[in-house]
Amino acid sequence: MTKTMRTQNSPQRDSRSDISRGKDLRPQNYFVPLCLCGFLFFAGCQEKAKTPKSKGSKQLVGVKSEQSEVTIKRENEELKAENKQLKEQLETLMGIDKPARLEAISAVSSIELTNRCGIYDKDSNDTGKKKTLVVYLRPIDDMGDCIKAAGAVKIELWNLNAKPAEALLSSWLIEPEKLKKRWSGSLLTSYYKLQFDVSSILGSKEKELTLKAEFTDYLTGKILRAQRVIKP
Repeated sequence: MTKTMRTQNSPQRDSRSDISRGKDLRPQNYFVPLCLCGFLFFAGCQEKAKTPKSKGSKQLVGVKSEQSEVTIKRENEELKAENKQLKEQLETLMGIDKPARLEAISAVSSIELTNRCGIYDKDSNDTGKKKTLVVYLRPIDDMGDCIKAAGAVKIELWNLNAKPAEALLSSWLIEPEKLKKRWSGSLLTSYYKLQFDVSSILGSKEKELTLKAEFTDYLTGKILRAQRVIKP
């Protein structure tokens, strides 16, 4: 009986001896080491994830840098080619006598309003018939040929039978950018064809009107004028 009790008490004595030696196996004692291990593992994963992104960014910067260098090189080559061409043009112009060069250029010496100028009735989708002033203007050079000259045109429509204060019915200014788009012609001749809506400024009593044109030549600076009587 005494032996049996000793045998049963011996495990308790051993566990107490283990606790007394510091071998406490409770779960709370593993919490801090496990947290530390998890933190180190997570930090390592983040470091590995950052490495490829950093390499990708460097590669992208490298590609952009190469593209920028190619663009700069191409622009430099274009500028060199343009400078070479301008230099050749300058050398050519310096080799030609200035008066001879100006004489070789066809310049406008006069302008002409053709007999086709007049007031025409044209169909309009909004108001039906409308009165349209159509102007045919021909710039003439010193050889008597019609040329497409760069310049600005001012058109005026007058009723000289009206009172002086009411004589000028309307005026229009066509800038060079728009004028060059109005160049037209036929098999026999060429001209600037200009059209203006005059329905609101004409009545039914006008027997004749005077059309005036003023052309400013952008090559020589000359101002040329012409006028013509038209019937509504």
